[in-house]
Amino acid sequence: MIPRVINSVTSIFSDEFGGLTMADASRLLARFGPNRLPEVPPPTDLKIFLSQFKSPLVYILLISCFITLGLGEYGNAFIIAIAVFLNTVLGFVQERKAGKALEALKKLVLPTASVVRNGKLITLSVDQLVPGDLVFLKQGDKIPADGKLVDANRFFVTEAILTGESDAIQKHINSEVYMGTIVTGGKAKLHVTVTGASTEMGKIALSIANAESETPLGKQLVYFSKQLSVVVLILTVLVFTFGLFGGLPLLTIFTTSVALAVSAIPEGLLVGLTAVLAIGMQRILGRKGLVRNLTSAETLGGVTTICIDKTGTLTQGKMQVANVFGEEQSIALQSILANDLDTSVVIASWEWANEKVHKTEIEKVKKFGSIDSIPFSSEHKYFASLNRWFNDSHMVFITGAPELLLKHTVLTAAEKERIHHEILLLTSEGKRILGFAKKLVPNTLAKLSKDTVLNDVEWVGMLSFTDPVRTDVKEALENAKIAGIRIMVITGDHANTAATVMKQLGIKVANEDIVLGSELGKMSEKELERRLFDGERHIVKLFARTRPEQKLKIIETLKIHGEIVAMMGDGVNDAPALAKADIGIVVSDASDVAKESADLVLMDSSFSTIISAVEEGRNIFDNIRKIILYLMADAFEEILVILTAIFLKIPLPLNVVQILWINLVSDGLPHLALTMEPKTAGSMQKEPRLPSEPLVSKWMIRIILVISTFGWLFSMGMYFFILYKTSDLLLARSILFATVGLDSLVYLFSVRTLREPFWKSNPFNNLWLLGAVAAAACLQIVPFTNPFLMNVFNIKPLGDYWLFPIIISFMIFIAVEIFKLIDRKRLN
Repeated sequence: MIPRVINSVTSIFSDEFGGLTMADASRLLARFGPNRLPEVPPPTDLKIFLSQFKSPLVYILLISCFITLGLGEYGNAFIIAIAVFLNTVLGFVQERKAGKALEALKKLVLPTASVVRNGKLITLSVDQLVPGDLVFLKQGDKIPADGKLVDANRFFVTEAILTGESDAIQKHINSEVYMGTIVTGGKAKLHVTVTGASTEMGKIALSIANAESETPLGKQLVYFSKQLSVVVLILTVLVFTFGLFGGLPLLTIFTTSVALAVSAIPEGLLVGLTAVLAIGMQRILGRKGLVRNLTSAETLGGVTTICIDKTGTLTQGKMQVANVFGEEQSIALQSILANDLDTSVVIASWEWANEKVHKTEIEKVKKFGSIDSIPFSSEHKYFASLNRWFNDSHMVFITGAPELLLKHTVLTAAEKERIHHEILLLTSEGKRILGFAKKLVPNTLAKLSKDTVLNDVEWVGMLSFTDPVRTDVKEALENAKIAGIRIMVITGDHANTAATVMKQLGIKVANEDIVLGSELGKMSEKELERRLFDGERHIVKLFARTRPEQKLKIIETLKIHGEIVAMMGDGVNDAPALAKADIGIVVSDASDVAKESADLVLMDSSFSTIISAVEEGRNIFDNIRKIILYLMADAFEEILVILTAIFLKIPLPLNVVQILWINLVSDGLPHLALTMEPKTAGSMQKEPRLPSEPLVSKWMIRIILVISTFGWLFSMGMYFFILYKTSDLLLARSILFATVGLDSLVYLFSVRTLREPFWKSNPFNNLWLLGAVAAAACLQIVPFTNPFLMNVFNIKPLGDYWLFPIIISFMIFIAVEIFKLIDRKRLN
């Protein structure tokens, strides 16, 4: 990572940074190595390959292979082994590709630290830190290495990851701090002493490494696979028992049982899931959203409520001073002398002040350096700095929420009322306000406290700031509304400021739609529920002047009522709410702790990216369902064909080799091409799916039954018709094999639109699918062209009889489309 020099304004606070030179740091890096924790290495290619054999469905195939081999059916055993190998290779390729993609995504959001090099403060990748570095720490940072504090101002750290204690501990100069612990308040300078594996965290890193969690869809599919395996086992036992009591030869019984087991297994299902998720994550990244794990890619499509902070997502986050109220030079000098430069507002005030105050004046007041300060926090909503002042006195400068400072000034009631009216007027225009106050104190005061700060202060004035709304947000908000997604703004800003911005974006906000943080703190859970929900009608649209812990309260209440919640935050105090939300969202420059709790990182900090990610999430879920529909419909058609033969006591119309060829070759390419399906037209014109809705829903089961039933009736009807007309069993089997192999390539175009009619989707918007269908059709014909293959598959040339499979395939397609039309009308 190329070091980025931080704005030189930080030199106000330290005349001499110290720290290392770049040359010294390079030598130390070569000696001690990168500042990285030991971690569990990603699985090797061999491990990924072997893991493909863990599926219960693969177990059934392997058992079938070994028993078939033992019975001397070498051809069938060889084909089953080839099927297992092909399935394993496909799974290996897709899982390896997904793993590489995830590793690449992780590298896009690397932790950084503010480090002194060559006497300048720069932003550097944490892995470049070395012993001897001087690191600046602030609230929300994760401490990047072990070391000793050389300066500390109201500095608090949570060491829960090491000690298990969640309470913050205050640290002072010379205190030891440790890698991985979290800064919850204040500022400090850290002298790094130990890095990498030698840190306290490094010693226990492997033991606390997070195991990769299984995704909800993954769990559902594993459960589905197990249930399917149980069904296969039961059917196989019944068939075996039925055959034995029926006096059938043992070889026939076993061959039939294997054919039934193989027909029930959708070999490509788990491979398809992995591919869909990997492709979906890449598509979201292409739209400026970084999804940090597979779970998020699955969950995004189901989001019902998005809770956002106005700053930087609805607006551009480019603060500019619009109005000055008070003595300009006094406000400007205070903006320079007492400024933490930690938010866009105070940075904008500093930049404005440097244009208003002459450089010679700035040099004169540099001697009035800060003795102590109280960093700004969303709890107390002000920043205070104790500075040396003229005539050997001290001055306390305070900046923060103007209504808070105004309450503690020595102004008359009439003056306060006048300024308060001005605040309301400015906020109603959508402007943000920064208040300024000061207080002369004796030079004996060396440490600030709340009592000494907010008590009889002198009002200095205000600055108002404009922050233009983003041009793309209004359309994104309209899309969210159409998609049935509730938008709620939870902000620390003044209610008028946030409400005005919302109105500019087309969101009407009435007084009853607003809850202030002061009101929220007094609300019971029942009262909050009432304000959030009134039957089916949502009430609150805006929470203003809220504290971070209140966000958690809101998220919990929404989730209790079944909402799938996406929530934005950026500070260390937002981490609990981000973790509690179904989808935690941060901007790219959020605190390290917030990023670690988040599921989605907005690379462009735009609200429209959230809506784009939700759209891609819905597409991921739709594509998974398309694959399940496609594979399971074909599998159940094969099951019905085999069961018909068993109960009618006729020779098997399909053998093991033919079934495996259909499942892995004819169906294999198209089901992988379904992973490349573009977004479904109208996906954002629907309500979000219900959280309780299963992966395989009732309407999907109906479509699977319709496809498999019509496929079974038409194909078996044709089978008996050919057998009756020609008395040629081999010809009838051959036509049935061609039909079951080809019909799925036709009804695929009905499946890809799910419940909608096929003509609503452009057949040319997925060229991969067209290519896969063409290739699969050719591969289905290949066994009929070669004498050796015809012998292996036990088939014969069809000649003019190819017309039968083609007609039957289109008959099934038409039947499915008619059913979808009737089913839609029934539900509407």
